[in-house]
Amino acid sequence: MKNFLFFLYSVAFTVMIACNSQPKDAKELADSINATRDTATTSSDIITVRENEAEFATNAADASLAEINLANLAISKTNNADVKAYANMMLKDHGAANDELMALAKSKNVNLPMSMSSVHQKQRDELAEKSGSEFNKAYLDLMEKEHVKVLAFMEHEAREGTDPDLKAFASKNVPVINAHLNAVRKIKDQL
Repeated sequence: MKNFLFFLYSVAFTVMIACNSQPKDAKELADSINATRDTATTSSDIITVRENEAEFATNAADASLAEINLANLAISKTNNADVKAYANMMLKDHGAANDELMALAKSKNVNLPMSMSSVHQKQRDELAEKSGSEFNKAYLDLMEKEHVKVLAFMEHEAREGTDPDLKAFASKNVPVINAHLNAVRKIKDQL
């Protein structure tokens, strides 16, 4: 009971801080809530993974949400068949990964962001202002850059993760992210 009261106090304090300071984006808020949860128990209201594992999950969710959102933008803006096919692959693969991660996070009481981080939103806004070949180049450059980052944290989790389920999730997705990276580089070479 003492741990549960501490948890409620921590969440209330986090919300109070969030309301009285700079607004947090969805990923920051999820990380903040996860950090306040007690990892020593397995109560249904308590997080059941370490803080770094929860942060991996929020990073992965934020990346997937960004890929999905940017893919929808690309589909609506491009006339290039290869870029459109790549964007459709992003929707399919990242949509499936995000669904799997959401179920996994729920089973571990990890809070995930429900919208993109402010960093990704800014990238999307800048990309939305472009059109034609300028859009295609900027979208593909961003996809390459983001997939390099995602591949790095997926590989790290696959090697160093302590939660067997999140480690397996990362291991399963490393080849998918690698394939996305190779595909975007191939399209860039052809433009």
